Amino acid sequence: MNLFKSLSMLVVGSILFTQQNPFRINQKNNHLKLIGSWVFESMTTITKAQREEIKIVYKDSKNNETLSFDESGSISYNVLNDGIEKKGDGIWFAELEYLTIIVETDTTYGTYKIEKNNLTILIDTEETQSDYGYSTVIKYLAK
Repeated sequence: MNLFKSLSMLVVGSILFTQQNPFRINQKNNHLKLIGSWVFESMTTITKAQREEIKIVYKDSKNNETLSFDESGSISYNVLNDGIEKKGDGIWFAELEYLTIIVETDTTYGTYKIEKNNLTILIDTEETQSDYGYSTVIKYLAK
């Protein structure tokens, strides 16, 4: 009977340890990697029309952006797009690989991936009666 109790405790302990293992990558806390500043590198937009259109914008003197994700859930941005500057704040939320950013009345839903010092955000928009659908891939580099 003592052997059974010991084996049961060993099995239960092993299961609990593997769930709380600090060396295992925890998808639930993956969003913490977003915290900090990110500098725009490129944006690729594919419009899903009868004939797909691809537009690529690279960082240059007229197009650059910095996003800053704060642990509190706030986000600040500083954008220069075709020479027009915009600054502001909003909020962000991430769960697993899904990212939501809310700035004023605009809400952006997408997925994100962080590899080394690179952040990639993918935004898919469905076609509506008035607009074609599109996919946008935005790449940032950690600042």
